[in-house]
Amino acid sequence: MKGRTAQILIHITGGIIFLALPVLFAPYPSSSFEALRNPPSQRDMIAYALLLAFFYLNYFLLIPRLYFTEKYLVYFVIVLGCLSLVIVLPELITHRHFGGHLPPKFSGDHPSEGGLPPKRRGPWFFFQTGQYVLIFLVLFFFSLLLKIRERWSRAEKERLNNELSLLKAQINPHFLFNTLNSIYSLAIRKDDRTADAIVQLSELMRYSIREANDDWVPLEKEISYIRNYISLQRSRLENTVQIHYEEKVDAQNKKIAPLILISFIENAFKHGVNPDKPSAIEIRISIEGNDLSLFVSNKKVNLNPDTEGIGVQNSKTRLQLLYAGKHKLSIKDEADNYIVDLLMTLE
Repeated sequence: MKGRTAQILIHITGGIIFLALPVLFAPYPSSSFEALRNPPSQRDMIAYALLLAFFYLNYFLLIPRLYFTEKYLVYFVIVLGCLSLVIVLPELITHRHFGGHLPPKFSGDHPSEGGLPPKRRGPWFFFQTGQYVLIFLVLFFFSLLLKIRERWSRAEKERLNNELSLLKAQINPHFLFNTLNSIYSLAIRKDDRTADAIVQLSELMRYSIREANDDWVPLEKEISYIRNYISLQRSRLENTVQIHYEEKVDAQNKKIAPLILISFIENAFKHGVNPDKPSAIEIRISIEGNDLSLFVSNKKVNLNPDTEGIGVQNSKTRLQLLYAGKHKLSIKDEADNYIVDLLMTLE
């Protein structure tokens, strides 16, 4: 809303300045007040008003309705008609022709009776007409470029939204598959914590389905989601894996893209867990100002050649789309260790 109000104010201010140019730079009288009463200056003001009207007519109506629909012949005929009106209409309204010579301020000639240039067409007519044509062409190309840029920007935004929706759709089934495997392991052992794990899963899925569809979510909810996920993994793995989780977060009034961190943590549990080998997973989340830091480290004890699954790939893509220029991601895929170090600036 604030951005739209600022745009309106910019347009109003720019329009007022543009319409004031014939008065501020009038060559005929010696003062702005006299310019308002002088027919040549009045003619210029009418022409500038028509030029401004053409700019918005072209921007809001002609380009979307005709140019973008490939009705080029009709479009350029109307544009030429608008140019003709800009040249002819101001002169008809003021009932004066351009003088045959430059005004006295420029040429030294004396005006005819009544203080107005003579009604004979001459160099000043062609000079002034050329000025109108030049301004018309500038406004024509400027409005066309602005509209094309706006259309491209809107199409790019829709493409990004569609791509992000697809990435989210890929994340949810991936997470559900991994978590159900965790609960299945508890059920096989007839662990008393199975019921609690199912409750935790329901909380995780409620967040994933209801709130993670938003573009941004409160950081505290995202951290709570991660905390519940780690707790669920602790229940499944018991003492077979050393899990070190450290959290130093002041999440007040901060927002983050949903489910953008969990894939890195999921990946650690996917490749860092092996009951037959010493396994250790370290996860640290901290915030300093608006900068969030995520550190995830795990031993590569599950020798799956694909150490970077679809979840990590999706999170990397989402970071590039949503936090372009606002994040630094370092991934070290070593022989025995897999380390993720992410720094991102939050909204």
